[in-house]
Amino acid sequence: MKIMRALSILSLSMMSSILSASEIDTAISSQEHGKLEYTFADIAGDSSIAMKGNQSVAYLGFGSRLDQVITGGSLHLEFYPSPALRASVSHLRVFLNNELMDVIQIDSDPSTPKQSQTIALDGRFFKNYNQLKFELNGQIDAQCSDGNDPALWWELSSASAIQLDVRNLAIANELSLLPAPFFDARDFHDVTIPFVVPQGLSLTNIHSVSNVASYFASYVKWRDIEFPVYSDTLPGRHAVVFATNNARPAFLKDLPRITQPTIQMVSHPDNPKVKLLLILGADELQLSLAVKGLAASNQLMAGEVAYVNQVQNLQVRQPYDAPNWLPTDRAVRFSELIEGGYQLESQGVNLAPINVSFTLPPDLFTWNDNSIPLRLNYRHSPPQEGTVGSKLSVTVNDGFVRAFSLDSEGTSKQQQIWRLPVFGSESFSESQNLKIPGFKAATTNTVGFNFELAKSVAGECQGSSSSIQYAAIDGNSTVDFSGFPHYIRMPNSQVFASSGFPYSKMADLSETAIVITPQPSDKEIELLLETVGFISKKTGLPAYRYTLLDTWDETQLTDKDILVLGVQSATEFGLASESLAYVNSSEDGQFMTAAVKPEKGNAQDLAKFNGQPATVSAHLSTRGGFASIASFESPVTSNRTVTVLSARNQQSIPLLKKALTENSEQLSGSAVAITKYDITSYQIGDHYFVGSLPLYDLIWYHFSDRPMVMVMVALLLVMGFTLLAWRMLRAYASRRLGSTMEHRND
Repeated sequence: MKIMRALSILSLSMMSSILSASEIDTAISSQEHGKLEYTFADIAGDSSIAMKGNQSVAYLGFGSRLDQVITGGSLHLEFYPSPALRASVSHLRVFLNNELMDVIQIDSDPSTPKQSQTIALDGRFFKNYNQLKFELNGQIDAQCSDGNDPALWWELSSASAIQLDVRNLAIANELSLLPAPFFDARDFHDVTIPFVVPQGLSLTNIHSVSNVASYFASYVKWRDIEFPVYSDTLPGRHAVVFATNNARPAFLKDLPRITQPTIQMVSHPDNPKVKLLLILGADELQLSLAVKGLAASNQLMAGEVAYVNQVQNLQVRQPYDAPNWLPTDRAVRFSELIEGGYQLESQGVNLAPINVSFTLPPDLFTWNDNSIPLRLNYRHSPPQEGTVGSKLSVTVNDGFVRAFSLDSEGTSKQQQIWRLPVFGSESFSESQNLKIPGFKAATTNTVGFNFELAKSVAGECQGSSSSIQYAAIDGNSTVDFSGFPHYIRMPNSQVFASSGFPYSKMADLSETAIVITPQPSDKEIELLLETVGFISKKTGLPAYRYTLLDTWDETQLTDKDILVLGVQSATEFGLASESLAYVNSSEDGQFMTAAVKPEKGNAQDLAKFNGQPATVSAHLSTRGGFASIASFESPVTSNRTVTVLSARNQQSIPLLKKALTENSEQLSGSAVAITKYDITSYQIGDHYFVGSLPLYDLIWYHFSDRPMVMVMVALLLVMGFTLLAWRMLRAYASRRLGSTMEHRND
């Protein structure tokens, strides 16, 4: 309460010198109402939403923030109806939480294939979680129509948008809400959490601040997150504030003396609907203890304030146990890979594919492996009697793997296991053992199951049923990646961009050291927060065990994977590497040679890089923004990685974040040059391997692209075994001959 009182008094004194009382009321009132917008691409991806067949249904879900209430809104739809649809009877019904909002009829003018319409959404029917449902009722022929005709379709453009009117709420100062309202899982937008820090942060305090950033980042999943840093000023939105007795933002100079590690939620002094999370400690050690309490015990906190007395040793992590990664030491049930059972179900006239996604460690070695076991249990509505061609198709990363027959002839043998599921549709259950080709395994995988149940057509306008069908994958189905070794060729900027590897191998970053420039600027601190947050987003765990340095201290860098961050950071620490030589920069200009051809390798390796034949080295003087990512083997410990994220100047730092979040698919190789408009990757210098393989796999992998060497090795082995066998047989024959001669002499 003392803290809150101090903030309120300080704020009123600041505002009274600038605004009148009526102006203050107007400023606060203007913050009570606002608008939000989601495009369909924000919710469902960049592809349009296809509806096929009469009575086909599509769903879109979105949430309402804890600190906001939706008072109304509108739905702006852009769509392409099939030109074969009859305009007089075909229509699309739009529901919000199962309440009919409007009916859309197609334009009879065939010259306008793309159409649009805006629908008002009644504010009375919004909830914490909301669902839009689109139901197509279409007809082609005037007399009768086959509801499954391929010409019966409707496409909803991903540019369609939901616009919401919201009213901001004053929620309680309650720590049990964390990470809300700073991050709200029901909000699908990208996340911005301002961090307010005192000027001249010590290295220990910077480490504490970055741990809080990783705590919030571990929740955001697919969203991007950024942490703008404020020194001595308070932003007008939810923010996190750090202070000790000797280092505190200027607006907290009148804050009572801090005596113990404290975590407190208070209202913003200018707007009670905005919250501040105060992380306080009397000194650096107490601030660090408060941060550890937030990361380890936030589920136990309640009320406005929590005092952290002590934190027991946080759980020691094991390699590859990141919460967001698929476990590779056991078979994993599909129910562990989804947020709700609805993700394993499909219903409609034409069944939409059921997709199961998971993330694998990027160094999982599945090369040349025949299969990955998948035990599949599924249910579906029975195919219509007398039909053929019903099947279940399985894809991995959009690549076809296998199809199973679901014809009625096959189901008649299984009648005894038909049952009536809970959802009330007659269903047929089956179980299959499936082998997924090992080469399909990638860092991020999607296994798709597409049920196609045949329908009979007995004659014109007969038997063309458009009844609802059901299919489901049992949550007890399993996929098993256990037994695969970990082995990968490095350096590889792509695996860092896609999963934070090799630093994310230990989800708490306990085998990582981060080196930043001494006395970092606010922009460099932002780079640290967002880089650590980027890795925590990939793992789903706060990164609280890494080592933070501002000098190149080899005693503390031994047996560590190293991240180097900052403006001209490689030059700052005197790092030398062939990778760095191609992306080195200075304030006066950037130094780069022309593109180089990747080092020799097989065609698949060469295709990964966009290098050109070497031409000439050049010194390019430019005033434009420039940043780079360079990766190479650690000079301190072999088979460890150094990744340097360097910017030419303060204004170039945002290029690094943009490259890692928006353009990560363009990153590869050991050196990446980043400008405002282009990203160029190179494979330069020596490579090395991280992990281990059984001897047999090790030999075959490294000689797989050298068939003549393998032939020579095989011939040498055959000759060696032949010579050995010949010598053994000769020795055996000599002994037997000698024994025979001795027997005769006797």
